[in-house]
Amino acid sequence: MTRSYYFFAAAAAALTAAWGQDLPGMAVGILQQTEEARQAVVERDRNAALDHVRQASTLAADIEQHAPAGANPILVPVYQEVDSTSVYRPVKPGKNEELNARRLKRDTSVREVEGTTTIARLNVTTAADSLKTARAALERNDWTTADTALASIPDGIVRTAARDGMPLLKARENLTLARDRVLDGNPKAAAAPLRAAAEALADFEKLAPGPRAQDAESMRQKIEACARDIGDRHADAPQEIGAWLESVDHWRQEFAK
Repeated sequence: MTRSYYFFAAAAAALTAAWGQDLPGMAVGILQQTEEARQAVVERDRNAALDHVRQASTLAADIEQHAPAGANPILVPVYQEVDSTSVYRPVKPGKNEELNARRLKRDTSVREVEGTTTIARLNVTTAADSLKTARAALERNDWTTADTALASIPDGIVRTAARDGMPLLKARENLTLARDRVLDGNPKAAAAPLRAAAEALADFEKLAPGPRAQDAESMRQKIEACARDIGDRHADAPQEIGAWLESVDHWRQEFAK
């Protein structure tokens, strides 16, 4: 089982098209400014605490201005967590369940990837109210009320989880395995994971909307061609596979909403 965290501040470019603005990056900024404000409260630095609260309030106001119409409350993703289990087949027998390079065969690939995706969303509507409460408390030197209001912001993050198959993650793991095998000087062993990556993209095509499905189909055909000719084109394969990995990562970020 592997666990991965995807912070939306780093994936803002992929999400901008969906949200219209970098709202996830702004929401992460609210959390960062809130943490700084709480530290200033601990140090009894009123001016610094007020400054961080103002910055967080400005970000919240920007989000409210650019959020999709009718959103109430306004929930903006701040990170995604993935718990996944990958099944490699075939593998050589081992004394325990641990998988290592010695157990991989020439035709080993990642055959299944299942897991749980948890998306955490900041409730910007309630965060804005809490920031107003914190600011009023700071202005009258009520440190306890200010800290309680600020603490409620990260505590109010809403988490939702879904368990499903993960074709893009399966494609990614197979492409990574294929690239590693080429770089290790064993390009013919990259054919099986390349074919498995193509199969995963075929599954993704069934789930993806219009233009993205066409992009996945085009990439799948290129990967299938690479799998057939890997012995002749292995010199350029690491760069090719690296480009496909970038696209897959972009799509994973794009669909993690």
